[in-house]
Amino acid sequence: MLLACAVTVSCNDWFGITPDGSSVPEDRFFRNENAYLNALTDIYTQLRAESLYGRTLSVGEVEFMGQNFHPTDALQTAAASLDYTNATFAGAIEQTYVDMYRAIAACNNLIEHIETTRVVFNDPDRKHIITGELYGLRAALHFELLRLFHPAWAVDPDFVGLRYMTHFGMTVSEPLSTRAFVERVLADLDRAAEELRDHDPIFAGFSLSSVLPGEIDSRLRTFCMNYYAVRGMRARVCLYMGDYIQAAACAEEVFEHLTLVDKTYQLFHFCAPGEYGDDYSFSREHLFGVSTLPGGFDELTDRLYGEGGAVVTAHYAGLFTDSRDTRYRDWFDNSQPDRVRMSHKFGPQSVLSGYTSTGGSDQVLPCRIPFIKLGEMALICTEALVRQGDADAATAAARLVEMQQARDVTEVADRLTDPAFTTDQLLEYVEREYRRDFFGEGQLFHYYKRLNRTSIPQYDGTERAMTAADYTWPIPAVSVQANQL
Repeated sequence: MLLACAVTVSCNDWFGITPDGSSVPEDRFFRNENAYLNALTDIYTQLRAESLYGRTLSVGEVEFMGQNFHPTDALQTAAASLDYTNATFAGAIEQTYVDMYRAIAACNNLIEHIETTRVVFNDPDRKHIITGELYGLRAALHFELLRLFHPAWAVDPDFVGLRYMTHFGMTVSEPLSTRAFVERVLADLDRAAEELRDHDPIFAGFSLSSVLPGEIDSRLRTFCMNYYAVRGMRARVCLYMGDYIQAAACAEEVFEHLTLVDKTYQLFHFCAPGEYGDDYSFSREHLFGVSTLPGGFDELTDRLYGEGGAVVTAHYAGLFTDSRDTRYRDWFDNSQPDRVRMSHKFGPQSVLSGYTSTGGSDQVLPCRIPFIKLGEMALICTEALVRQGDADAATAAARLVEMQQARDVTEVADRLTDPAFTTDQLLEYVEREYRRDFFGEGQLFHYYKRLNRTSIPQYDGTERAMTAADYTWPIPAVSVQANQL
């Protein structure tokens, strides 16, 4: 298994430690620094559950809510129809709610222990890194809940609904308004950045040297909530609440990695055409991604979108107008124009490049689940600069052009040669990239919701009228005793 936290073991050992379904017994928690690492690993393992990023929040229900695919079964149809009264879909929503709060509870449990522990860490950086990852995860998971269960900020920032859980055990927080909830998210992200800023090895880039006992493997930082992922999350949150200055600043900070670190040693970067091999999910563009197991996420995706699975909607043909686009060529089976499938992006043919398994064989690890990507930062930079209103089209488009060049697409660069091209028109290309680049990732629905679109392209080729209720999952009646493990 590919673990996803700072480790004391070598890259090869990383892939064979804690199988899914296992947990570190309570009586072994927190006696030494390795116990903290094991507990953190357990949290990352929880994230790939099918109720979370292993299906529902990525290739599953939320993706069908974004209308990219024709549903093929009752659950997918309920999701695509935004039918939250459907018993099966309501059950899936409740499971996501409970399991997300359970993962948050695990973060809280570990935070409370690490902040009061008398354990002396062999490497002082490690304590800061673990603490930073925990605060970053707690913020990110809460924000995911907010995006689903509260109306959009643009609709009602004073809506009161969810609880922001910061303590482990029986203590239950009061429900908060969206505004107050977001303040908690930002506070946790700022604390995470403070802990990671001077300690995260991601700043030095990819190290080819052997990992000695007690050292952190820098090669695996994008499998963790690292410093740049934290800043990327802050950019996402600020864009959500309309703070375009901060959104642009945080997103732009992420790109510092590409200037401070030589390309050979960068942990993330845009994948130029042809340089990603069989890594069709373009994992080198992930600021943070959730690790998966062979026969898990890849086989699930193959069942959902492979032969006999869901096909793309009628809108697809108008999205990929340039056959050179690397996504068009490498993510989809276009052999039948009326039945196009996303057969490769996350399927069994897509494997991680540059990592090794326990046996030492290259190119055998399955794709990972993107949590936040460099492409999103490019889109945030562009949109935020446009909405600030003080940037010309060329300046605002710079990161978007860079992103498209990596896809072998030049449409925005070509349009910039037209003096009549406006920044408002540029936003149309931002939307087009959200619709193209996030196939299978469960992000398009959140884009529509953030902008409070009154209608969206529906999977059957028509336009669907949207209301605030359509965009908002009902909060389950189940008690938030999920704050306990």
